[in-house]
Amino acid sequence: MKIDVNPHASVTVVTPHGAITLEEVEEFRERLAATVKEREGRVVLDMEYTPYLDSAGIEALLELCSSATTAHPRLANLGETCREALDLTSVLEELEVYDTVENAIRSYKR
Repeated sequence: MKIDVNPHASVTVVTPHGAITLEEVEEFRERLAATVKEREGRVVLDMEYTPYLDSAGIEALLELCSSATTAHPRLANLGETCREALDLTSVLEELEVYDTVENAIRSYKR
């Protein structure tokens, strides 16, 4: 799985390319966990190029977003299929989701 990591001042934007499934979840989890730790949770996960996530991907997202101690990672550009999967599993309400990466980045400045 290709994962782009781009710093934006005090926030880092992580962009996975491809579905987050059982086959890719360990690489995704390790890469995101390292970034969350390094940036003290100030991470935006850009889901624009993630068409799907299975239960392993949902579990990884929930774990990573709830494990940050100072700030919690935000999600942005959530596609309809991913949003529906998170909503059906009652995980969507536990995550901070924004329409755009820019809005997610701005949310850290409040």
